[in-house]
Amino acid sequence: MVTGASGFLGSEIARLAHTAGWQVRTFDQNEGARVHCAEKFVGDVGDSALLRKACDGASAVVHAAGLAHVYGLAAKDFTRFHAVNVTGTANLIDVAMEVGVPHVVLVSSVSVYGDYTGMKCDESMPCHPQGPYAISKWQGELRATERMAKGRGSLTILRFATIYGEGDRGNVAKLIGALDCGRFIWPGSGQNQKSLIYREDAARACLTALGRSVSGSEVFNVSARPTSMREIVSTICHALGRPIPRLEIPLSLLNAVAATSLAIGDPGQLGRRLQKFIHDDVYDGSKFETTYDFSPAVSLAEGMRREVNSLRNR
Repeated sequence: MVTGASGFLGSEIARLAHTAGWQVRTFDQNEGARVHCAEKFVGDVGDSALLRKACDGASAVVHAAGLAHVYGLAAKDFTRFHAVNVTGTANLIDVAMEVGVPHVVLVSSVSVYGDYTGMKCDESMPCHPQGPYAISKWQGELRATERMAKGRGSLTILRFATIYGEGDRGNVAKLIGALDCGRFIWPGSGQNQKSLIYREDAARACLTALGRSVSGSEVFNVSARPTSMREIVSTICHALGRPIPRLEIPLSLLNAVAATSLAIGDPGQLGRRLQKFIHDDVYDGSKFETTYDFSPAVSLAEGMRREVNSLRNR
């Protein structure tokens, strides 16, 4: 059973599971979701009775439902994030344990570590989430782990690096739009490193995790190899058929602007956004790769080509 099956990642999980021969149930608040499934449940993750029907008899649940990519004032509304990413997750785990689902895979995010790491971050790093989304994902993990500790099932928490690909509405899609419209100026030299993972590889990781059940809970980072911002931008420009931007803002100036913004309360989150963009933001996915003999299959160039084509078609 896949929750959030009409979403960016959930729909790909359902598609790959169907292709692999699984009987797929979907649970989503979107009635018009076009996904491959044997059974479809339409409702909210707060509806325990409906969740119970969807989970009953399932051999596994991938919980991909969640609130993300919310901007403006709504992005600061912790109540909305808490209702879906914390209370909804706890509800799902309770129901899954009640009906005896042996394995739950919980889709989480590397945002639980903090805005940016400044180093290669593995699962032993402490979590210091900032902002309603990251805090809610971290609290959702804690609720799920606490509840699973009372039962006998397996819980696998996958903390994904930034996921990109067809249907993306996040920062990578925004970057592509800025480059396509000529609105991009280099923040620094672009040598800082970032971790990404293509949507199909992220979905495949969720299904791969179902192949190994252990008692209790495990946490894994999932990411492709780190790459520089210059390589990311250059790859997108190649896919767009546009020249690589040359104009660059000195790093010293960016740091000064970020520091000033943070000192006066960071209106519009400018300081945090600048710091995140110009610093290394790298996550070590080797534990998952070694444990599950997993490696991302789609290159950065191919993944960006697919996302660019998808955005242009839309």
